[in-house]
Amino acid sequence: EEEEPLPPLMTWGLLARLCGGLGLLLTYPALAAKKDTSGGSKVCSHTGFYSKKVVPLCEKHFPDPASKNVWVVQFYHPQVQQVVSQRESFEELASAPEKLGGGAKVGAVDCAQNAEFCQKQGVREAPTTRILLGGQSREFSGSQPTAEELRAFVEESKQRFKDMAEALTCDAKGLFTDQMKDVAMPLCTANFPPSLEPVPWLVSFYEPGDRNKDKTMRSTLNKLAEKYGNVPPKKDAKNSKPLKLRVGAVDCSHSKSDCVKHGVTSFPTVRFYRSGAPPVDFDEKFDKDELKKWTEQRLKEIPKPEQVEVLAADIPESEPKGEL
Repeated sequence: EEEEPLPPLMTWGLLARLCGGLGLLLTYPALAAKKDTSGGSKVCSHTGFYSKKVVPLCEKHFPDPASKNVWVVQFYHPQVQQVVSQRESFEELASAPEKLGGGAKVGAVDCAQNAEFCQKQGVREAPTTRILLGGQSREFSGSQPTAEELRAFVEESKQRFKDMAEALTCDAKGLFTDQMKDVAMPLCTANFPPSLEPVPWLVSFYEPGDRNKDKTMRSTLNKLAEKYGNVPPKKDAKNSKPLKLRVGAVDCSHSKSDCVKHGVTSFPTVRFYRSGAPPVDFDEKFDKDELKKWTEQRLKEIPKPEQVEVLAADIPESEPKGEL
């Protein structure tokens, strides 16, 4: 008797919930893991769904946490309509990984064959697309991304992963040490001054001591950081806002050399950094509402790309050319 095929629009995660758990999921014929390892990889396979351009992945062959490669990984089910309709575009990404920036590797896990592994990975629907690097993971929020959306997501993820790694290099001292709650990034000699590309920084140099003032500053900087797309190092960033401004803080009681080097003599000193311009200090008394307004104004002053071109065109040449 022929097995009844999986309805094309039903995700495997939905089926898992309807079946009431992993036990029934693994007994469903279309989702049960198979031992066939032919094609694509000696360990894993796509059973003909994807070509060898897309690296077949499974529990026995999956990006190592110590890997320095950026991986774009799709968890899919070959009978889900959205996966089928976008198979060609995902194949194209695998054929030209340079489009993702930095030559990211492209792989996929067939959740029909690897249902238990997909559930271990917290995959609830197909397709699910994630970026992996050095044991860190970010999930693309929404439907299957286009090549351009995925390229932008890869670049943003690489920067976030870098920020997370750098945040861990500073000693667990100061006001911003909770890696699940503190959104503002702790800065120290190991990661300061920060890179100003592609977004600017708002940095507070401070010395803790006054409990009420410290509480106000911590709350204010964390809220500003969250508003402009920053995420705590150990918190899932998949639903975060676009990153427009990075927010950090230097504890001058532990990083005195950095504060002296940058001419900080009073606390807190809040400074705005952006590429191509000198830093600007917040000259007012620390007030959360005034700081928010001041920060918004600094961001508005940043020329847009088209404005930069116009400004460059307005610069006169050193020696005017005569008419022919």
